[in-house]
Amino acid sequence: MSILLPLNVTDGKLVRTSETKMAINAFIELLLTTPCHSCASDPHFGFIFNNLKFEIFNENEGVIYNSGSKYVNYAELYNKKVSGTSKSINTFAIELKKAIEQYEKRLSDISVTMAYMKNMKKIQINIEGTITNTNETYQYTTSIDIWN
Repeated sequence: MSILLPLNVTDGKLVRTSETKMAINAFIELLLTTPCHSCASDPHFGFIFNNLKFEIFNENEGVIYNSGSKYVNYAELYNKKVSGTSKSINTFAIELKKAIEQYEKRLSDISVTMAYMKNMKKIQINIEGTITNTNETYQYTTSIDIWN
């Protein structure tokens, strides 16, 4: 059983759920919305894409420009494409796949696709995999609003 997210306390205990898919969905949503370096106990937890919200997003090229960021470690992120799959090396999809593989051990055979939808100013995210304890196919779809 997994702890229910958002955290809910009943009778002095954290509420748990037996619905694995719902628990994985909630955890992935937490991972997607947490910027890296915002969790003191694990600075690497989160999705690095959230750390770039104040940078310039180039809609035509599908990349993020460095607008004078003081973070030297982010230099390689400005070469990554927003749209792409986790099978490609130079995309944010591979960064998300690595984060999911590191923190969500209930999933295996993870595949991530990110697609920028210019007319809606959103990035569509599709995550597929296998739930390890049941071998059930897993799929999760969400979107991120672009900040331009």
